Amino acid sequence: MIRFPDDETRPVLTLPSRIGWQIYYSEIIFCDPPCLVLQAVPEFAGGGNDLAQRGIVWDVFALIESIKHPGAHQVLTADCGYAPDVYIEESVLVSHPDSNTVVWELDIAGLRPALDKTLIGDREGFVRLVFAREQYEADIKALIRTLQQAGSGPVPVTTLDSRTHGLQRLLTGYPACDSLSVDELEPDIKGMALERLLELDASEPWPHTPL
Repeated sequence: MIRFPDDETRPVLTLPSRIGWQIYYSEIIFCDPPCLVLQAVPEFAGGGNDLAQRGIVWDVFALIESIKHPGAHQVLTADCGYAPDVYIEESVLVSHPDSNTVVWELDIAGLRPALDKTLIGDREGFVRLVFAREQYEADIKALIRTLQQAGSGPVPVTTLDSRTHGLQRLLTGYPACDSLSVDELEPDIKGMALERLLELDASEPWPHTPL
């Protein structure tokens, strides 16, 4: 970890990072039959450890776009898909400085709810994350495969997290229900997110914008 003095042109922190996640079944929808909402909770260097409680999730489609080309990508967002609902006001600025590296710049003020407060405190400026490009792509593809697996098969009720909204109602009112299917992937910004996820082929190479 490298710390810099206060300087608008330099990051407050520069950290090596990888894309990590927790699979989270956030809610039970009481249709007929009941079904689940699926999310991927972000894990990354400098990220907060309470993002599931805050409703902050990875947008897997934005992560894919960040592989393909640099720019401002809303990879961190609210589970509803509208980032300001969780007080995230900025996208992540992604650059591809060379063929081996992906760099994120995270504006502290705009992304503070997603960041580890023990690292950033009340400072302003930005945090820089540095990813090995090959590993970055591999991690995002592994995330896709994990979500596909989580979203395509029955989920035993006994494996659900106690924080899953509606779990107690299910246990009390549906005692014969021993597994649930997934009906939604959040965020669902453009609609049909789960269906689009299941159609992805994570084994295919994705084109990059030439450097």
